[in-house]
Amino acid sequence: MKRRMRGQWRILLSYLIPGLAFLWIAAFLLMPEIHGWKRLLFSVFLAGVFLLIYEGVSRTVFRPLEEIEEGVRRFAEGHLNWKIRLKDSRSELGILSSRLNQMAEATQDKLLKLSNSLAESQALLGGMEEGVLILDLQGRIRKLNDSMLAILPQSFPADLDKHYLEVFRDPELNDLIQTTLASGQGLKRSLSFLSQPDKIYQVQSSLIRDPERKTGGVVMVFHDVSEMKRLERVRQEFVANVSHELRTPLTAIKGYAEALLDENLESSPRAAEFLKVIDRHAARMEKIVSDLLLLSQLDSPARSLRKEPIAVPELLQTALDSVAPLGETKKQILEWKCSAGIPPFFGDSQKIHQMLVNLLQNAVNYTPEGGKIAVEARKEEGGIQIEVTDSGIGIPSEDLPRIFERFYRVDKGRSRELGGTGLGLSIVKHIAEAHGGRVSVESKLGQGSRFKVFLPH
Repeated sequence: MKRRMRGQWRILLSYLIPGLAFLWIAAFLLMPEIHGWKRLLFSVFLAGVFLLIYEGVSRTVFRPLEEIEEGVRRFAEGHLNWKIRLKDSRSELGILSSRLNQMAEATQDKLLKLSNSLAESQALLGGMEEGVLILDLQGRIRKLNDSMLAILPQSFPADLDKHYLEVFRDPELNDLIQTTLASGQGLKRSLSFLSQPDKIYQVQSSLIRDPERKTGGVVMVFHDVSEMKRLERVRQEFVANVSHELRTPLTAIKGYAEALLDENLESSPRAAEFLKVIDRHAARMEKIVSDLLLLSQLDSPARSLRKEPIAVPELLQTALDSVAPLGETKKQILEWKCSAGIPPFFGDSQKIHQMLVNLLQNAVNYTPEGGKIAVEARKEEGGIQIEVTDSGIGIPSEDLPRIFERFYRVDKGRSRELGGTGLGLSIVKHIAEAHGGRVSVESKLGQGSRFKVFLPH
């Protein structure tokens, strides 16, 4: 209000006084007979006329202009809800104020849409598992989402507006950024960062273009494909191992069968020996197929477990009885121990029995003659833990992370010599996990191994 009044007084002084002076001088030059009180009265009359003229002009021009000026100032400050209100909306200034109000409303709607779009983009970036890095054409960092901060631990939110070379010290990543910026084309590469050599990322770079098709920056999306690559490697190894495991007995069966066809079965002294070899290899193939089918059932989402109460002492005893004949041939000591007060737990008794037998057979096979094998069960918080300990040859530390993979063998030659399929420990792991449990191993080369299975109540 004060500002408006000051503006009006400036207009009044800048127009009224010069106007009055001009009219007063002109009147007395044209009418010299006016003097005395008539001159004073005439001057007052001129001032009144000019004030009336000024008031009319102020009401129709100056005040609307001040209202418009105030509205424009409010719009510039961001108060887009402000309305310019003029009494005469049909005049040119009224039409101008209406257009300005419409412009403010349209601007407010666009800003609201942009704000909503920005919020959606922020939520999308924040919820993405993939890392997102946005750079401008000068290589400065414009945005990093939370996943990107986790992928590159050396980056921080404070790195915004820094050049990427100040933040990232990885040659492969820097080369991809430089190539994308130089070529003006999106690229795709697989990268392993120096700070995370065990991780593999599929990185896709794309260009940001404005409506005029001008390049405004680069978006880089980092997708962690480490697990996918690992599974692909496991799948390839699995196919190769299955092919090898089945080819060996098939070759033996085919060879001995052809030998039998070439000889007279009734008179050949080697016929019985050939048939035993064929039977042994056929049994090995049957065991491999049976184990593969079991693993397939355990992997299936529709797997069903026939759960029933299982008495732990009886479980240990029956499992030891199953492997006792093999242990006796190697003069090994087999014993079991069960802590008092362990209640029965619910599980698939057949599969739990097979899990324990697999562990014991593994211990018997890799423990030399006269060695000792012990199985112990005790109550733990939330379940029971079963441990199978042997005094065998042990497992090298570099092989421990892969010991439960299908067909993985530490000593391939000896494993096949012992008749194993390479699936026993993998079956142990899958049975334990199917019951909500877990399996682990501790071992030192030449000092034996200890396998631990935790099963929840």
